[in-house]
Amino acid sequence: MSEDDNNMEEYPTEIHDYLAAFEKSLGSVDEMLKTMMSVSRSELLQKLDPLEQAKLDLVSAYTLNSMFWVYLATQGINPKEHPVKQEL
Repeated sequence: MSEDDNNMEEYPTEIHDYLAAFEKSLGSVDEMLKTMMSVSRSELLQKLDPLEQAKLDLVSAYTLNSMFWVYLATQGINPKEHPVKQEL
């Protein structure tokens, strides 16, 4: 029996698909962050027109807020009751 088989027995099978998708998503986020951080922000903004700059800023803010929301949830804090909800 492999280690994966042992891990599968610890939680319901249907959760495995969600966890696998979550792991894949985390990998995508990690790759995107590495790409974005490989270039300075000013250099990146110089390559974009004003509308694309605004989109980048909006997506960056949304992503940061979403990641903080997930962080709170992983710490056992209900994000809906946290003061950050008022900030959003």
